[in-house]
Amino acid sequence: MNDARLRAVGIVLLIAMGSVACGFLGLWQLHRHQERVAQVDVIESNFDAAPVPLAEVMPGDALDPARVWQPVEITGTWIESSGVQLRNRPVQDANASHALALFLTDEAPARALVVDRGWWRQTSVVPDGALDVPTDGSTTITVRLRAEEPLDERSNPVGEVFRVHPPSVVEQSGLDAADLGGALVTNAYGMIADPRPSGVLGSLPEPDTSLRSHLSYALQWWFFGAALPVAAVVLKRRIDADAAEARAAAEGGGATAVPARRRRATMADEEDAILDAAEAAEAAASSERLQRTGPS
Repeated sequence: MNDARLRAVGIVLLIAMGSVACGFLGLWQLHRHQERVAQVDVIESNFDAAPVPLAEVMPGDALDPARVWQPVEITGTWIESSGVQLRNRPVQDANASHALALFLTDEAPARALVVDRGWWRQTSVVPDGALDVPTDGSTTITVRLRAEEPLDERSNPVGEVFRVHPPSVVEQSGLDAADLGGALVTNAYGMIADPRPSGVLGSLPEPDTSLRSHLSYALQWWFFGAALPVAAVVLKRRIDADAAEARAAAEGGGATAVPARRRRATMADEEDAILDAAEAAEAAASSERLQRTGPS
C-alpha cells in the first residue's frame, strides 16, 4: 500500500471517528435535555401544590425525588443561635448569601429541619440581624422541601457553609446535634414560603423552569457529524481538480488538458464590467456621430 493510499485511509478513519464522536455528544445532550424535562415536570407539579404535613411527605428521613419542591406546613420553634450563613448562592444575577437556621417541630417524635430563611446581597460583613431567628415561641411556617446537598470538603470559616448539608450546618452553628431536642433531618431541608422574609432578608426566588439549550446542542452535534463526510467529499474533489490543473499546466497543454475552472465573479468585477460596457458604448456612439457629420 503506497503512501497516498495510507493517507487516504487515515483521513477516512479520522472522519469516521469524528462523526461517531459527534453522534455520542448529541446523545449526551439529548440525555441532559430529558433529565431537564423531568426536573421541570417535578417543579411544575409540586411548587404551587397545597401544603401538607411534613410526616405525609417524609414519614422517615428520606425525601422522594418526586416530592421535591412540595410545600409542607410545620409547627414548632426556631432553635436559638442556630443561624448560619450560606455563601455564594446567586439570586437574580446578584452575588448573594442566604440565612440558614434550624426549626424544631412540635410533632412526636420531634425533628429538627434546616430552613433557608431568605437572602441578602453578599458583602464583606453580615447585615445586623440577618442570622437572628424569631423568638416568639411556637409558630407555624410553610416551607418547600429540597434534597440535601453534598458535603463540601473545603474548610469553612465558623458560621459559614457553601452547601446546604444539614450535619455541616449544625456543626458550623456551634450546636451539638444531640442537644437539638429532636432528630436532625439529614436528607432534606426547607426553603421558607410563608411567612415571607422581612427586614434585611429578601424573598427566595422561584425556580428556573426553562428547558435550556440541550436539545439545540444535540441537533447541532448531529448536524456536524453528518456534515463531516460531505465536507470531506467536497474537499477531495477540489484537491483532485487542482491536481489535474497542475498536471495539465506541467504537460504544456496536451490533448488531455483539463479546462480551468471559472472563478466566480465578485461585485467589484461586475462593477468594472458595467463601466467598461458603458465606456465602449459611449465610444461607439461618438464614432457614429463623427461618421454622420464628418470632421468639424
